[in-house]
Amino acid sequence: MNEEPLKIIEILKTEKTICLLAPSFPVDFYFPKVILDLREIGFSKIVELTYAAKLINYKYIEILKNNPEKQYICPNCPALVKYIENKYPELKENFIDVASPMIVMARFVKREFGEDYKTIFVGPCVAKKQEAKENSECVDFAITFKELCEIYNYLEENNSLKIIEDTLENKEIDKFYNDITKIYPISGGVAESVLNKQVLQKEEIIVCDGPKNIDSAIKDFKEFKKFRFVDALFCEGGCLGGPGVISKDPIDEKIKKILEYKDRSRYYQPDDKYGKFVHAFALDLKRKKEN
Repeated sequence: MNEEPLKIIEILKTEKTICLLAPSFPVDFYFPKVILDLREIGFSKIVELTYAAKLINYKYIEILKNNPEKQYICPNCPALVKYIENKYPELKENFIDVASPMIVMARFVKREFGEDYKTIFVGPCVAKKQEAKENSECVDFAITFKELCEIYNYLEENNSLKIIEDTLENKEIDKFYNDITKIYPISGGVAESVLNKQVLQKEEIIVCDGPKNIDSAIKDFKEFKKFRFVDALFCEGGCLGGPGVISKDPIDEKIKKILEYKDRSRYYQPDDKYGKFVHAFALDLKRKKEN
């Protein structure tokens, strides 16, 4: 096992922790059992990033509505951000000034539950590790689904899993659930969930995934001013094709799992835990946190 998972294991044993669970998790794990498993390895609280995605959507719509002549690129994918910064530095100003779901959710839970909690992102993306380091004031660590399995297996083999009763309560995500933004990890999911006919039309959006398609998309974005929003993900198949994903299923099968979870999960979340916008009142959503 690498050094980082071993460090996470020690933190799970000694610190209060919050799991920031990426919305692509149904590709590799079964809900709601995965929530119980996360508690067994030591997470104090578990939240999905989908609530942060909901906040982001509101902000996107506000910015697009107030700036109808401007063109924007979605900055949620850290690998895409680095690629554009290096190859197309003239487009850095086109990144919409809203932080990624990981950053927004980390800021939110630090405020909601306390700065003394360690936040650990769990997702499909290796590039999130660097993004976490660059935002260490709110994200303490980032690991992949593969590394999560390594941690679980290590603890199981060493009889070190916590004994957690298999109840509905222990299989519920702690707080701030949302529905439509569960499609965020699917290629084009951001555009679909943010689509607002009064603000943004389908013909004004470019959707692409995979390195082979990004250059073509950027060329169109630069050439045709009608395109107001680029929803691009660096990995083929979007986040579902990330290097930290375990499943070797075709992308269509992975998408099916995401949509099935989206439909099934609503029955596991009590109404009083549904995330409303007011819960995040005055939360800083900018890419660079204001001092």
